[in-house]
Amino acid sequence: MMQNRWDRIALVSILTGVIVRIVWGLVIHPPVDFIYSDIAGYVDRARRLATGIDLQRSDAFWPPGTHVLLAAPMTFFETERAGLWAGAVLWCALSAAIPYFAWRLARLLLTPAAAALTAVFCSFWPLYITYGAYFTSETPSLAFLLASLWVGYGAVRLSGWRAGWAGLTAGLLGGVAVANRPQLILNLAVLAMPLLFSLRRQALVLGGIVAGTAVILAGTVWYNSAAAGKLTGLSENAGLNFWMGHCDVHDVRTVDPVRNITFGFGNPVPAQLGRGGTYYFEGIVVWNQGFFYEMGLRCIKRDGMGHVSILARNVLNMTATTIPWPQVNDENGQRGLVRVSNLAYSLLLPLVVLDSVFVLVRRRASGRSWGEAVMLLQLACVLVVAIFFFGDPRVRSSYDVFGLALLAARIADRFGLDKPSAISEKADG
Repeated sequence: MMQNRWDRIALVSILTGVIVRIVWGLVIHPPVDFIYSDIAGYVDRARRLATGIDLQRSDAFWPPGTHVLLAAPMTFFETERAGLWAGAVLWCALSAAIPYFAWRLARLLLTPAAAALTAVFCSFWPLYITYGAYFTSETPSLAFLLASLWVGYGAVRLSGWRAGWAGLTAGLLGGVAVANRPQLILNLAVLAMPLLFSLRRQALVLGGIVAGTAVILAGTVWYNSAAAGKLTGLSENAGLNFWMGHCDVHDVRTVDPVRNITFGFGNPVPAQLGRGGTYYFEGIVVWNQGFFYEMGLRCIKRDGMGHVSILARNVLNMTATTIPWPQVNDENGQRGLVRVSNLAYSLLLPLVVLDSVFVLVRRRASGRSWGEAVMLLQLACVLVVAIFFFGDPRVRSSYDVFGLALLAARIADRFGLDKPSAISEKADG
């Protein structure tokens, strides 16, 4: 009876969240009216892909998942307004799916009350609602990641070929998430690595996850290699991101006079804080990862032990030192709401994490907190991104679901929300 009540709360919040997203993303703030900067790049590449225009060398610089997904509706509804509106409907649907998949995942790992609260938080989380109204990679990558984790953690409870097929499905879904955001491969590793310790029992699940992920990532590498004219990886922007994260960079422009190609990049965090230098490289192509990795390593070597402060700053920049982009541009008054919610989350998260760790240590012998440990590990993946590359609340937002789930678990535990009341106990009796 208690479970049914919490499940009803979850479903009502999810359905309400769907309505909110439709009103915001298709009526008030349709993404078709906000195409600029990175978003314009996704749209341009999707249009070229939908119309069959040959790949460009620069296409391999970005992970292809987002513009491939956006190209699908454009293929059926042409590449201008009709295709963009079809893409807006797709992004709205993916945004609406995030609270549902978050709930299903939390329902597997946490208590019914914590799962319901997770659904409530994700349904009305301003960052998830607003990102669904831009053609960026945050929405599709998170939707597919959560679907993958839900299916994957559910697969370990199955047996026989059902477990194998579930693992394969989880791998395919996770592969699509990684094709949108390569750093999410760490979250799939958190899913898969524990299966190695029970390999005899979970071999089919692990094999399915690995195989499904490999299929999608092989296709991603093939696509990028076709664009690059040589074997390459999931994207070619890692070197630039590494350099910008470990050196004091405000913006950079690269010019290749031979190919007549110019690229300009800037990180939203230094742009808002007015920090870092402006760089100009002539004769250097932006996908020259070796060059930018070497530049980043020089900064690390020059700083020595003092570079720890840069890493700490990267982690801090994942929080509320700035307002997430592109909401910072303040279309339709969303800037204030996003700023307040981002600040509140950033202040609460350290307390939630510390309390969760304390509870895990206290309950270690009981084995009751396995689900919270999983959520903590999934959340911890964002630290790797901040330390190795750079810190940005936009990047962090994809991991907020795990912090919100931990917050939900702490509230449910502290207030005993999963304990039946005296009335319900009578009714059950």
